[in-house]
Amino acid sequence: MWMPMPVPPKRTITITDPWPLLGFWTRVLGFFLLFAGALVVVAGATPGGNCYSSATACSGFASQAANSILAARILWVLGLGALAAGAAIRLHWGIRMPEGAKPEDVTWAIADRRTNALIFVVCIVLMFLIFLISSDITVFAATGTTPLGL
Repeated sequence: MWMPMPVPPKRTITITDPWPLLGFWTRVLGFFLLFAGALVVVAGATPGGNCYSSATACSGFASQAANSILAARILWVLGLGALAAGAAIRLHWGIRMPEGAKPEDVTWAIADRRTNALIFVVCIVLMFLIFLISSDITVFAATGTTPLGL
């Protein structure tokens, strides 16, 4: 006869160990900032309807697009930084090996640590790429050249 699983014990949030909760909310903030940056660039770098009816009505679009891309880069860097900080908090303070753990529990803890380490490294690489692209565009715009002869 089939028997249902017992009810798991209730998890309580303890104030003595705030790091896992802080890591979670920092990552939530990072994802929110990434989403806001995407909204800013889509809204600001898309020509309005008046640009299609008259060419003179769209005279300030290039500066508007450049400003929205700049604002989006700032939001993306802040979002990636928050995402990396949340992963680092979880990696350093949040994931502990359980005492007397079974091999399956240890495997899950190691996988969680590797995932957070990968998130951290990818965020740092993406921030570096945003900085590199931003500085290249600024230098190339000032000198009037194009990157790699493109």
